[in-house]
Amino acid sequence: MKLRWNSLGGKLGLAFCVAGLGLIWSGWNGAATYNDIRKQFPYLISGGIAGLALVVIGVGLMVIQSQRADRVQLEANLVELRAILERMTGGPISNGADADGTLVVASPNAYHRPSCKLVAGRDLRRMTPEQAAAAGLAPCRTCSPAEVEVDLASS
Repeated sequence: MKLRWNSLGGKLGLAFCVAGLGLIWSGWNGAATYNDIRKQFPYLISGGIAGLALVVIGVGLMVIQSQRADRVQLEANLVELRAILERMTGGPISNGADADGTLVVASPNAYHRPSCKLVAGRDLRRMTPEQAAAAGLAPCRTCSPAEVEVDLASS
């Protein structure tokens, strides 16, 4: 039987909360048996603070588990939405790069391939390499958009 680690966080958090509330109750019960504050204090420290710490840890575990479950649901919804869009458009959805690779992305000082990690996620102008060179932009030293790609398999 496969152990489901995904749901263990919520169950473990609930167990921590129950254990913490039990520790708080035992500390209160021990402190209630004495009338002298000096004799009640060790029970409040050991039961109250340790129990409160367990409850806080348990709540944290349950919140993290809830966020994980929400993230999994969101990712599933995005995959389903992408599949619907691909069916509606009749082909795969591109990530913004041109199919023929003729356009480059222009940053303030250089121009890059659309797949360059230095400009990933930025909304920059697209232009041809000739236009970028005419504008005085240098080619990126990381992605080298000015180099011609040679296919050695076809030689």
